[in-house]
Amino acid sequence: MLEIDIDPDRKLMTFRVLGEIDSARLTDLIIEGYKANRSAWTYRRIFDYRRATGLYDYGEVERLLAWWHGETAGMDICNKVAVITNEVLFEVRARVFDEAYTHGQILTFDRTSRALEWLDSVAPAESRP
Repeated sequence: MLEIDIDPDRKLMTFRVLGEIDSARLTDLIIEGYKANRSAWTYRRIFDYRRATGLYDYGEVERLLAWWHGETAGMDICNKVAVITNEVLFEVRARVFDEAYTHGQILTFDRTSRALEWLDSVAPAESRP
């Protein structure tokens, strides 16, 4: 359901969601991924949903956000997140979530190359600890 790749040279953590989305399980797996890679708090992130089916439940996104804020309070973190999706509804939901909670920290893209261009422009790897 979830593959996580970490590229320490590029300061990039990529989450690939695969198959049917089980929202509670996905949230648990994302949290486990962060706990296992504590240096990743400072990394730029990509969430790739192109090979996923279904929608990530909004309540679970809020649970992840609450956990994230609790874990990172007072830390120098990177809040830039690129979401890659081909689903219009997923894109709209990401935009609504960003407007409500993160104010320009999350953008959606249809290709990895565009997501990386944006991340490189707003949070270059060399700017991250």
